[in-house]
Amino acid sequence: MKIVIADPSPMLQLGLAAMLQEIPDCEIAWKTSDVQALFSRVRVLNPDILILNPVMLDYAKRMSVRTLFEDMPNMKLVALVSTFVDAAQLRQYHGVIEMTDELQRIRYTLNQLQDSMREAEDESESAQLSDREKDVLVCLAKGLKNSEIADQLHISIHTVITHRKNIVRKTGIKSVSALTVYAIINNLIDEKDII
Repeated sequence: MKIVIADPSPMLQLGLAAMLQEIPDCEIAWKTSDVQALFSRVRVLNPDILILNPVMLDYAKRMSVRTLFEDMPNMKLVALVSTFVDAAQLRQYHGVIEMTDELQRIRYTLNQLQDSMREAEDESESAQLSDREKDVLVCLAKGLKNSEIADQLHISIHTVITHRKNIVRKTGIKSVSALTVYAIINNLIDEKDII
């Protein structure tokens, strides 16, 4: 896990970094107390986790912290709380580390985030259609029946059915007409090719 720590206190930065060094697979990519540098440099570093003390931000930015980093959807935001922070502000973060947390609690918080990142990766990988599934989808959009798809792609009808089940599972779309729209939107087929 590549981590950036942003806190106005150098002592808190160093202390948290030292604690995180004890967690396997944690890499501290950068520590900062400069808000302006944070916004530009975090995009270059592209960390897995940004541990940010909300007091670094002005009130308006605190209330919309996720939108500040919406161009980095894979990065998880963790609030580093060293003073009172409104619960509404904390709800915008994926996790919270309090200044008084022990290493075990910090490790638990980071492990939870790491698990959610893995699940998101698995979902995005499984949601992508394979090349063969795309071929079957194009044939479906053209109005071909299972037997015609099997003949055209030189596969068995059972394989066609399996691909169709996978397409429905990955896209969440059950009707052929909606799958046709999906194929057009994703540039798998041109509207002219549809019967």
